Amino acid sequence: MAKEKDNLGDNLQEELSKIEMFIEEKKQPLLIGGGIILVVAVALIYVFVKWLPERDLQAQKAMYMAEMSFAKDSFELALNGRAGIGGVTPFAGFTEIAGKYSYTKAANLSNYYAGICCLNLKKYDDAIKYLNKFSTKDPIIGAIRLSALGDASMELGKTDDGLKYYEKAASFSANETYTPYFLFKTGLAYEKQKKYADAKKFYEKVKENYPKSDEGRDIEKYIARVSAEQ
Repeated sequence: MAKEKDNLGDNLQEELSKIEMFIEEKKQPLLIGGGIILVVAVALIYVFVKWLPERDLQAQKAMYMAEMSFAKDSFELALNGRAGIGGVTPFAGFTEIAGKYSYTKAANLSNYYAGICCLNLKKYDDAIKYLNKFSTKDPIIGAIRLSALGDASMELGKTDDGLKYYEKAASFSANETYTPYFLFKTGLAYEKQKKYADAKKFYEKVKENYPKSDEGRDIEKYIARVSAEQ
């Protein structure tokens, strides 16, 4: 046992000596590398603690007039903004804000707004482009985004994609107000495609899970209608 301990001690000392020699040989590169790591760390702190929050605040201020236009259903103005001609106050639209303030929360939200604007302006390819750039975990906005992607896809004749998006919207979250609407909407879309079994499946989900919702009150007649077609 004593011999084994001596051997372990000798091996440990040998390894420590190797490490010391390595550090001595590589002192300059390690110092340079450490400096680089420090610079990168400081840069990251600056970006996430100061630069991005300040840019996000600027973007939020820039969004004000576009959001006002959106609330008034002035989708063209909200999307593209307004030039300052004839004394009129100029402001940026959602497309400009999304590009100018990339990586900010406001830019992300601008992509959502831009997508909805394009959908209302019948610019369906652009609607899909902007909505795909937007990400959220919000249970309601996330479902609305998926439903809007479904609408744009259906308008472009991409029926399978549209139905998939509708299904995702219906299952995105459980909400007493919005979920029955998305389930019902999915059922209507399937019924329109004469896929009556699938339509019935979604109508029955409304009946079973949301019977007191606006959609649930009249759902029996829709179930009866698609049942008659099967």
